[in-house]
Amino acid sequence: MVRAIAVSVVVMSLTQVGLAQSDNPQDAAAVPGGHEAIHQRLESYVAAFNKQDAVAVAAFWSPDCLSTAEDSGQRVEGREALQKHFATFFQDSPSARLAGQITDIQFVRPDVAVIEGRTTLVVGDAEPVVSVFAATLVKDGKEWLIANARERDLLPPTSPYEALQDLEWLIGIWQDQAEDAQVVTTVRWSPNQTFLIRSFTARFADEERQGTQVIGWDPLSRQIRTWIFHSDGSFGQGTVSRHDEAWMLKMSQTLSDGRTAAGTQVITRVDDNTITVQVIGETVNGELRPTADPVTVVRTAEASGNAIGGAANAEGAKP
Repeated sequence: MVRAIAVSVVVMSLTQVGLAQSDNPQDAAAVPGGHEAIHQRLESYVAAFNKQDAVAVAAFWSPDCLSTAEDSGQRVEGREALQKHFATFFQDSPSARLAGQITDIQFVRPDVAVIEGRTTLVVGDAEPVVSVFAATLVKDGKEWLIANARERDLLPPTSPYEALQDLEWLIGIWQDQAEDAQVVTTVRWSPNQTFLIRSFTARFADEERQGTQVIGWDPLSRQIRTWIFHSDGSFGQGTVSRHDEAWMLKMSQTLSDGRTAAGTQVITRVDDNTITVQVIGETVNGELRPTADPVTVVRTAEASGNAIGGAANAEGAKP
């Protein structure tokens, strides 16, 4: 029963981390407010699921919907069948919770959207079930409904190297030219290719700081994590996740004077030789800081690969 319900609810649990935008600017422009409308619709779905309301959850699916588990071949057809599955599932597993992320959203037509992503289903003390999915949403009047969803289990990586392969393009040397600092970054593999090691130097008008960042795979939480250490004594940690061509590093830090800082670093891959870096939602001791413009980071001529650069600032030479 857990597998059947995982198929049914996998699509709509993703608003806890937000929707990625379409890769095609014309696509997004062709459907004004389309991403926002789907985002709001999914938030409502999550609220219904967390209330254990089978009728409300099933109403987000089209009457003739189809949900398929590719691993087992199990198919659940129609809104009524899904409602029965949800009702039984909520009765048996009242503590079930979903989390996940959408990695891509595309509009086929103004009234048809295709979404891809991954989810984690947690039921009691059982091992979390991580899945990847593809789903088709159709717009019925003013509302988006799930017409078709397919999902399969995502097996954990067999090694740290496999888990970090999507970040291997970072290897190399990069340099950015922010208004208040110049940052030179080198990224390399650790011995045995188990971690990515980032070393950087940030030069300000009146000082210079160095730092080291480690990026690795956490097999317990099944996510990429990162740790960072600055030469002024500040340090921090966070998680790394992918959203289309952007990577998001959600960081928390302890500054050298004892204050705390937090924020999300958004790294967008423009091409093989160019990325942009922006820190959003930055707080220091709980106070929100203004969001700075993205910083463009380019590969240096002597580098044979790519690396991750950073938008540094005076609060701790944040990468």
